[in-house]
Amino acid sequence: MKILRTLALSLVLLSSAVAHAGERQSLETYVSPAPSLMPILVKQADAIGLTAEQQAKLAEWRKVAQPKRVEMEKSVIADRLAVNQAVLDGKSNLAVQTLVKSLQRKEMKLVVAKLACRDYVTKTLSKEQMTKLVALYGAP
Repeated sequence: MKILRTLALSLVLLSSAVAHAGERQSLETYVSPAPSLMPILVKQADAIGLTAEQQAKLAEWRKVAQPKRVEMEKSVIADRLAVNQAVLDGKSNLAVQTLVKSLQRKEMKLVVAKLACRDYVTKTLSKEQMTKLVALYGAP
């Protein structure tokens, strides 16, 4: 009986540790509520029916916008992890709230950058192509 209780407790603790590890991992992988459309455009250019001119325009946009977006994403992830660690380290509420405010500003800038990308894509694609892109984004 004691062995079963110990085994059950061990399983609970292990599953809790796995859940927390998953939570921490999600802090590192979830970046923004705004969709990333450009990777789909690149991978599905033929299915969307992009012309050579459209592909060139989008490639030029990516060359400028992608490095900035990647840096913003890295900063957002670092800030999320900093908030998480500050809570675990027992930092004051004010210190954690200050970190959260900084994080929120960076998240907003990232969403604004993704909106600019969406707007550029919308101007570059036809309505039909945009419909295909959105459908491909939602596809499993």
